[in-house]
Amino acid sequence: MTEEIVKDLSQLEDVLVVSGLAYGVDIAAHKACLKYKVPTAGVLAHGLDRIYPSVHQKISEEMQRQGALLTDYTSGTRPERENFPKRNRIIAGLADATLVVEARKKGGALITADIANSYSRDVFAVPGRVGDENSEGCNQLIRRNKAALIQSAADIGYLMGWDADSEHKNTKQVELFVDLTKDEEALLGVLSSKEKLSIDLIALQANLSIPKILQVLLQLELKGLVRSLPGNEYAKA
Repeated sequence: MTEEIVKDLSQLEDVLVVSGLAYGVDIAAHKACLKYKVPTAGVLAHGLDRIYPSVHQKISEEMQRQGALLTDYTSGTRPERENFPKRNRIIAGLADATLVVEARKKGGALITADIANSYSRDVFAVPGRVGDENSEGCNQLIRRNKAALIQSAADIGYLMGWDADSEHKNTKQVELFVDLTKDEEALLGVLSSKEKLSIDLIALQANLSIPKILQVLLQLELKGLVRSLPGNEYAKA
C-alpha cells in the first residue's frame, strides 16, 4: 500500500515525503520514493554522525542525493528510546498531511498523528480488518474522527485539494434545487459569511456539536455544496 501510494503521488509536482528512517512503513516509504524519484526526508532521533538502524546506511546515502536527513540532536547523541517520540513533532511539523498506513493500538505513528492534529494539519489513515493488531491504531483514528479514511493517493489528492486545477477544468454540474435539512441550511449560512472556516469556528457559530457538524458537512459535501480544505477547514463549493 505504501509503495502504491508513493508511486501515484510521483505523478504530482512538488511532493516531498517525510518519515523517520525506521523499520516498517518508514523505510518502505523512503525506498518507494527512491524508486519513483520522489524527494524524501528522513528525520533522525540521534546525531547526524550515525544512522540507526545501521542496515539503513546505504539507503540514507541515496536519500541525501534525492532529499535530506535532518535532526535537532547534536552529533554524539545516541538513539535513546525516548528520542523517537520526541522527533515525531518534527515529522508532523514539516508535513502538510500525516498518513498512517499501519499502526497498533499504541505506538509512534499514533503519537505523530496526535501531534499533527494539534497543529491543525490533516491526518489520514488506511483502514484494516477488524481484529488485525497492526490496523487497530488506524481504525481507532478513523473511528474517533482523528483521521480521514483513505484507500489511495487519489483520495489524498482530493482531500488536500491538490487536484483542484483538474476539477475546475471538468466542472461538475451542481443540482439547482436541493432539499436541505434545517441543520444543513444553518451550516451553509455560516459558511456563506466567510471564504473558509475551521470546524471549531463552525461549531461556535452554528451552536451544534462537532460530531453532528461533521455528519452534516459530509452530507453537504456529497451534495456538492461544500468542499473540505487542508487543516480541517471547510468552504462553500
